[in-house]
Amino acid sequence: MSKVFILSHRNVNKVEYVAGGNLMKHEKNQEFKSSGVLTLLGLLGFSATIIASPWNQSAQDADTKAALQKAEVVGYQVVQIYREATKVSAAPKDTSGGRLPASIGPAADSIESLRSTGTMGTDPWGQPYHYRVLPNAERNSNIRIVVWSSGPNARVESKDLENEDKKVSGQPVFGGDDVGVVLSMSQN
Repeated sequence: MSKVFILSHRNVNKVEYVAGGNLMKHEKNQEFKSSGVLTLLGLLGFSATIIASPWNQSAQDADTKAALQKAEVVGYQVVQIYREATKVSAAPKDTSGGRLPASIGPAADSIESLRSTGTMGTDPWGQPYHYRVLPNAERNSNIRIVVWSSGPNARVESKDLENEDKKVSGQPVFGGDDVGVVLSMSQN
């Protein structure tokens, strides 16, 4: 129970309340403290950070997923180039001095004359995709290709994949924030 007592002393203008058995001054309760405001702003900022972090993470995940999907598309395009080169090299050579269709262009000696590494397209961060066609032991087996992006930091950290002398078997390891895919498709 809370009872209100008014002091009846001369020249006393302060009113004191008894709340919960403790004596509190009315003026003291209405003080403005900047530490309270700073605490409130700090809690608001902390709450906003916690709430916003999943959205920031999902945006990064969306870019990574888009990079992987586009890497597959780039891989299919490179394989299509290799397939076309195989068809051209398998086409009969024109010895009569006639003209070839412009779409065929100059004949390549073989599929081995094509570069096995290179860049093609752009990732979500504006950098080119890197690719490497992996050598096959069997002549008519599937084409294996690794396509990767340098990631958000735009630095290629998978240097071993670009080195044609270094053998890649199985699933390659992408360094840093590089992301990529390995594709295996038939040559036909």
